[in-house]
Amino acid sequence: MRSLFRHLLGNPNSQDDPAMPSAPAAGQVYSFRTRPYSAFAPPETHRHAAFKIIGVSDGHIAVAVLDGIWPDAPGPRDVRSASQLHEHRFFHSGRPAIFGVNRGFWQPETDLESLRYVGTLSVTAAERLHADAIARLAAGTRLARLTFANYAAEGEWRWSNDREALVAEHGRQEARNAAERAAKEERYRTRLRKLTWEQLLSETPFERWSPSPPFPPEALTQAARGVIRDACIALRDLGPKPRRSQVRAILKRTVQWFNEADAQADGAIETEEREDICAVLEEMAYVARQQALVDEIDEWREW
Repeated sequence: MRSLFRHLLGNPNSQDDPAMPSAPAAGQVYSFRTRPYSAFAPPETHRHAAFKIIGVSDGHIAVAVLDGIWPDAPGPRDVRSASQLHEHRFFHSGRPAIFGVNRGFWQPETDLESLRYVGTLSVTAAERLHADAIARLAAGTRLARLTFANYAAEGEWRWSNDREALVAEHGRQEARNAAERAAKEERYRTRLRKLTWEQLLSETPFERWSPSPPFPPEALTQAARGVIRDACIALRDLGPKPRRSQVRAILKRTVQWFNEADAQADGAIETEEREDICAVLEEMAYVARQQALVDEIDEWREW
């Protein structure tokens, strides 16, 4: 039977590490040591997993996580016999662990522990379809940092082999997250009660957007700060009791700018950026005495 491997350095049975490729390409397989699934898990997993690149486009790298878990870094024989991982933990219902990584955020040796290149496998027709969907940003496709491969592999192993402890850890993590959100919301409410245009204009929006990556390109960050500043000045100049239609027009124009900037940056606005943008827009609506407009922001944004 013809081997699924198109290329491996040396003997297919050898455990010697092939040279790390200089660029991602379809079919490449990499192994990594898994990190703990949560802050409440033991600090060392003593497990290794692997992923396969199933497609590369101008904007994204499509990745499929393999279903093997090994006590040591897997070799060619190991990954050759592995299948595609399907997710069942918590709310998942068996979807394949396939996702896209923005090219600008492709940092495999930073995002994963003990990364090793294993070799190159053929890409199946089904995998090519997934990769094409990611390249087109089709509905239902997922974009994430490469760290998602770790949580998919480690999480599924724990779900199958250590579920009771995983569920308990998840509950502790949810409780911690809820407490942090409540504290943050209280601080935010206190801030809104005292917030003024002068204070907003004295602050630097999106101050945590550094470095890039993982955050957006510096040029986008600087432009976004200018857009927010200009919008604050425009809203301030409407006076202490502006009409809702005037405030809506400025806020909507600002959101549309972010829509265009995100499209031009190939989807650089992700979860953290989205939270920061929505927070500052909410503050602007609040200081303009038009808090009701906050609910409309989601209707305007495309990120």
